[in-house]
Amino acid sequence: MRESGWSPLRRAVRWWPAVVDLGLAVVVLVLTADQGTGTTDAELLGEAPAAMRMAFGIGLAMLVLIRRANPYPLLALGTVAWALMGAPWGLMVAGYTIAARPRRPRGFGVLLGVLALVVLARMLVVSEVSALFAVVVTVLVVGVPVLLGLWIGIRRALIAHLRDEAERLEREQLLDTERAKAQERARIAREMHDVVAHRVGLMVLHAGALEVSLADPAAAQQAALVRQTGREALQELRDILGILREGEDRALLDPQPTLADLDRLVQQSRDTGMAVSVAVDGTRRQLPATVERTAYRLVQEALTNVHRHAANAATEVGVRYGREELEVAVRNARPANGPHPGLALASGGHGLVGLRERVTLLGGTFQAGPRLDGGFEVRASIPCEVPA
Repeated sequence: MRESGWSPLRRAVRWWPAVVDLGLAVVVLVLTADQGTGTTDAELLGEAPAAMRMAFGIGLAMLVLIRRANPYPLLALGTVAWALMGAPWGLMVAGYTIAARPRRPRGFGVLLGVLALVVLARMLVVSEVSALFAVVVTVLVVGVPVLLGLWIGIRRALIAHLRDEAERLEREQLLDTERAKAQERARIAREMHDVVAHRVGLMVLHAGALEVSLADPAAAQQAALVRQTGREALQELRDILGILREGEDRALLDPQPTLADLDRLVQQSRDTGMAVSVAVDGTRRQLPATVERTAYRLVQEALTNVHRHAANAATEVGVRYGREELEVAVRNARPANGPHPGLALASGGHGLVGLRERVTLLGGTFQAGPRLDGGFEVRASIPCEVPA
């Protein structure tokens, strides 16, 4: 809408110079063709014939149309028209055009002086007027158009300089912003690598040592699960660090999890001893990637919360494929007792907030809260079609 609204104005600005030149050519044609029809004492050849006036008028009008590319033919013919029939219009337009050009000739001052002498000489010799009147006419024919052209040219150059300066500053500001972002991403990546990745790596090593040293097969299996989960977390963390180091445009090398990975996610919770059941209603079908990732993250965060706060509670994961919506629900029963303090996971309290934002961005609804039986439920309804 914005582009279409500005397009007529842009077209008008693009065609405006041609319209100005066309109107100026018509004015020069009319004034030159009418020059000298009232008096005979101001013409070198007496009253100029109509054919001559029309020829000069047409020639000057044609040259006005190409004055932006080359104003010197207009200057030459305008000088001839002034000398023969006292028509100053082509000469005035040519003087203005040359003065307004961004690059004026080296001998611009000499050229200006010659034009002034030509105009002054004709007024004194042919028209036989007073010197004061001749000077006034010279100023009007040569001085005023040239001064106006110089003012317009300087103004255009100043505007172009300010525009270039603004664009340069904008580019520098953009580069500074990108540089600051890159530095901040690199700093965050270093902190996460030096602290989080190091500690997760130590956790994997200790879990591997326990797996080898434990005599109890069940305990060794739990240690192996911890080691495998830690390795997966460490790999995901390294992928995130790679994105931070290389920029936002870098895609993850591994595909993001979807509902096809739901069974593996649930099995990880079962391996820790949690009783988790899965109920799928409707025919499974492939949905947009953003919808499936959001549903997967919802189940992942809800199961993590169950681990934190109700590890011994029975949990049910429900997925319903509707015609227009995908409904996902994770509910757990009331735990018999709270988690052991040493086994409780740390939480920043932002998981459910992030899930609500994800679902809302897709146009869905999100609910999370305690149930009447003392359990907890997380539910979301996500449209199957992502809004544009």
